[in-house]
Amino acid sequence: MRMLTLALFVAALSQVTPAQSAELNAKEGLYEITINTEMPGMPMPSQSMRQCITQADIKNPQNIMKKAGQSDDCAIKNLQQESNKIAFSIACPSQQLSGQGEYRFSGESYSGTMSMTMPNPAGAGKPMSMTVKTTAKLVGPCK
Repeated sequence: MRMLTLALFVAALSQVTPAQSAELNAKEGLYEITINTEMPGMPMPSQSMRQCITQADIKNPQNIMKKAGQSDDCAIKNLQQESNKIAFSIACPSQQLSGQGEYRFSGESYSGTMSMTMPNPAGAGKPMSMTVKTTAKLVGPCK
């Protein structure tokens, strides 16, 4: 689940082009990322990871996807980007996921929420919903 969340966030970032707006309001360095996934009836523990974000990543967020080694199955629509915010809708056909997200950047940290729906794994009933809340803070230089 952690890699799916990262993949979705990175897929959103990879769609940003310089023509859409200014560079993200983020500093390069090593970020501690905490991911909280909420699904009705399924308690899930928080997960954390660290990722290095370079100046090149900030200027061209597609570099982050290459570092994560993720596929680009997810398509971004309705992308709106400012220096401190990215909002988008997303569809991942092979995983039958869809949803929307918003991330806010404030120099040495960022946070965001993605709300997604997916088929019920039991094969019956209405689709399942999932909310993924992400917070990240700069913890030092990249190693």
